[in-house]
Amino acid sequence: MRWIVPLALAMAPLPALAAHSMEDGNRLSYVLMTGDDHHSMMSGSTGDYNRARALRAGNAPLLYVRQDGAAYVIRDAGTLRRAEAIMAPQQELGRRQGELGRQQGALGAQQGRLGAEQGRLGAQMAMSTPARMRELGAQQGELGQRQGALGAQQAALGQRQAALGREQKRLHDLAQPQFRALLQDAIQRGLAQRVD
Repeated sequence: MRWIVPLALAMAPLPALAAHSMEDGNRLSYVLMTGDDHHSMMSGSTGDYNRARALRAGNAPLLYVRQDGAAYVIRDAGTLRRAEAIMAPQQELGRRQGELGRQQGALGAQQGRLGAEQGRLGAQMAMSTPARMRELGAQQGELGQRQGALGAQQAALGQRQAALGREQKRLHDLAQPQFRALLQDAIQRGLAQRVD
């Protein structure tokens, strides 16, 4: 499985990225590392990221590209700016996906609190009189309605997340030929250092 991922490494651990399979050897992969590890972008595998990180000198920016089994590092500032421009739409999309994820997390926390309250009421119902059970049942019903409303909000956020996923694929498909052209230009101009 391949990913285009904005890496906020302080927030998203690498195991969330998929390891590449052997069939990926002939595909284009790239890792763009800016001045710090918190703003890297990539389309590839954790192996690509780890290789780029090993080739990096301190926090110096670089572009690692692997295509058709050959790997290159590009450190030229102009080429790196071009790579950043190619990745800018994906970076913005990653920001939007992160915000949506935070919203989903907040809703999930609310749902958890309501679930705990429902559990507490359920335990009280088990040891209550019939009159008290009616009262607790009404409270359970109200909590159930609130859970339903939160569930509807989660579903709406899920649909937005799915739409962003489709947009991510579209942006990936647009970036691939641009990165191929960028790599070819860097090779022709002697700016790409072969590292495999």
